[in-house]
This record gives sequence, C-alpha cells and structure tokens, in this order.
Amino acid sequence: MLNLEKKVSLYLVMVLLFIGIIGSVLFGASVRHVILVPEPRLGAFGEGLLKIAEFPSLVRDIVAGQGQGQMISDERFANLDGFKKDGKLPAGVLTDNGYLLLSSYDADQAQATVQLIQINSQKTLHEWVPDIDALNDLNILSEEYSYDYIAKSNFRLTHPLPQADGGLVFNTDSGLHGMDLCAESNLFVDGTFHHSNEQDHEGNIWTPSVIYPHSYPQLAKFRDDAIAKISPAGEVLFKKSVAEILVENGYRGLMAVGGDNDPVHLNDIQPALTDSNYWQKGDLLLSLRHRSTVMLYRPSTNKILWLKTGPWMNQHDLNFVDDHTISLFGNDVIDSGEKRALFNGHNSVYFYDFETDQISEPYQKIMQQMDVKTLTEGRGTPLANGDLFIDESNNGRILRVSSDEVKWEYVRRIDEEKIAMSSWSRYLTQQEAKPILAQLKGNSCKQ
Repeated sequence: MLNLEKKVSLYLVMVLLFIGIIGSVLFGASVRHVILVPEPRLGAFGEGLLKIAEFPSLVRDIVAGQGQGQMISDERFANLDGFKKDGKLPAGVLTDNGYLLLSSYDADQAQATVQLIQINSQKTLHEWVPDIDALNDLNILSEEYSYDYIAKSNFRLTHPLPQADGGLVFNTDSGLHGMDLCAESNLFVDGTFHHSNEQDHEGNIWTPSVIYPHSYPQLAKFRDDAIAKISPAGEVLFKKSVAEILVENGYRGLMAVGGDNDPVHLNDIQPALTDSNYWQKGDLLLSLRHRSTVMLYRPSTNKILWLKTGPWMNQHDLNFVDDHTISLFGNDVIDSGEKRALFNGHNSVYFYDFETDQISEPYQKIMQQMDVKTLTEGRGTPLANGDLFIDESNNGRILRVSSDEVKWEYVRRIDEEKIAMSSWSRYLTQQEAKPILAQLKGNSCKQ
C-alpha cells in the first residue's frame, strides 16, 4: 500500500510538471504574439498576459528599493537641512531675493505638496495640499500609458506651472491637472501627460503627451510621444506625434536606433516667447531623451528648423537663454536598459550658440565639484545674473551656483536619514512670483 502511494505521488508530480512545461511554452508564445503582431487577435486577454509577464519586474523593483515612493536616503547630504549646511545659512541664501516653488513630498501631510518659499527669509509663504484621492478619482484608464490610480506615496505633482490666479498646473504622468490657490481642483484633461509644463506667449500650456493608438502600427508595441497644446480652460488645441514630425521632416533614421518600444521619450517642450534671427514666437524647443537629440520645431509649418544629436546624452530641460543661445541639462548617462551609468561621473549644462555654432559647458567644473549626478530627470535654469538654478531631482537636492561658486544648497528633510525627491521645482524671480503673492493677500484658504 505504501509503495502504491509513492507511485501515485510520483505520477502526479510528473503530470503536473508536464502541464507546467506546456503551459509555460504556450504562455511565452502568446506573450511573443502580443508583442510582435501589430494587431494581435488576443485582444484584452493578450493585454492581461502582458501584465502577468511584467509582474516579476515589478517585484524586482520593490526588492531593489525602487518602490519606496518619494523618499531618498543619501549620505552625501547628511549635513544639509533646508537651506542650512552644517547648521549655518550660507551668505548666498540671505542675499537671494527670489523664491523657490518646491514640489516634493511633505512628511507632515504624508503626500506630495507644493510650497512657495521666500529664499532670503526661508519662510514658507504658502503650501498647496491637494486632495490626492479626489485627483485619483478624476483619472480614467483610457489609454495604454495612463493610470486610473496612483498610490498616495507615489503621487507626484510634476513641474507645477504658476497661473495668474495663484493656482498651479501640473501633471501626474497620467492626467493634466490644475488647482487654485486653495488647492481645489479647477482643471483636468484626461489622457497621458508627462514631464514638463510650460506656457507660451498666448497663455496656452505645452506639455508632452502620448498618442494612442499610435501612429505606426507596423512598429507593433510603441509609445508614441506627442506634443500637446492645451488652452487655459483645458481644451486640447493641438496634438502631434513626434515620430511623425521626424518622419515628415526627413529624419526617419532616428526612429531606427535601438530596440526600445519608447524610441523618442519626449521630456521637455520649451516655447519661444520672443522673436529672434533664429526662431519666432510660438516655435518650440523639443528634447528627445532616448535619441540624445534636441530640435527647434515650428508647429505652424510643421518644419524642423534645427536639429542636433549630442554631445549631450539622455538630456532634459531646454531653455532660451538670449536671442541666439539655448541651454540644456545633460544627464550624460549611458542607458543599456539593464543599468544606467554616468559617462563622466556627473551631469553638465550645455549652451549652444546659433550665431557661432559653438557648444560650451560653463558650469562643468562646479557641477563636477558638487557631484551633481541625477541619472534621470534634472533641471538647469540659467538666471539673469549668470548663475544657474539646478534641480537634482532623483537625489532630492536643489542648488544655485555660479561658474565657480556654490551660492546655496537645499534639501527637504523628512528625518535624520531621508530627504524628499524633488518633482521638477522652479526658481521664481520677484516678477514671476508677483501674481501668487498678490493672490495671497487676504486669501481665505484653510492651511
């Protein structure tokens, strides 16, 4: 009787093993079919298979510590707390008459907030604390790359854009949102919106988006990043695929580099606010991260006026500096898909001069000295006096530097070990902060 039980158990094990092998083969074949066939016949079932196939990478990210929300542990910044370094305020803080519009995690609120901080006094003049649950309720799972729910600990208020009424416009890597001075929702655009938010000379908002279904079905699974123009009321006025722009302007070859299903990765749109010999109001600077490419594009004629690949690598944040110069934040990262690595050990900010066709890196030494090294994201905004405002996003540090001196550093400390990640914060001049400050007088918001 005992021998019979052993034989039955072994038989069952062999049968289950056989079924498991066959099932794995069929599962793998089905996933391959969904990925490779432009219009798979498996429909929603196929999409479900992809979600199951992606689950191990989700577990890997959690185990690797990539699922810990917006809190960062970095021993390099143990001596920083707010604007203080080693318990003291640098002189550059006291003489800075600008404002920090800080988007980051607030431990007291247990969520992301936006703060307006007067730098020379270090006072928080106002804090926008939106209802994250209410914002989640607005999101509709209507596109492949959007989300209908983002955990409160991961919900970021990305690149808040000040509005004349004291409100802010931001995105969440899903919908485009707006909130008033009291953080009440006053704008929502359904879809996938991500990275930068900038206002043009007409008051419209330009932000990266995604076209779904994508423009080129022969490319199978393909994230089709697009430029989107949104009115102040939330109407989508214009939307166009960056891939289509490249193809229609003779740059189809840029789409053939690498095997990523996110070939463009648009991460910044900077509209021109003035005319010059090299651009007109309404022209757009576009950053194509995965191509290490920057281009100047005219939506009114669908023409690429100028395009350059490198020497920057996987860059972010474009700016018009004067009437013939632009700048960009070079992450200078090599990304193999498995691992990201800094090519020179630090980030740099590049300036391109259209008059001379020359590239310079005036802040390279100070950025190397200060070990500025965000692997993704990151912003570098040239200021009027020649200084540079840096948002080292991944690492949670914000700096103001000259070409040879650090004016101040800032971190938002959560506790002795952790600081908050920055979600594309801004430096505001007195003129830029003026509309918000005017609205703050006599406001009845409950803080």
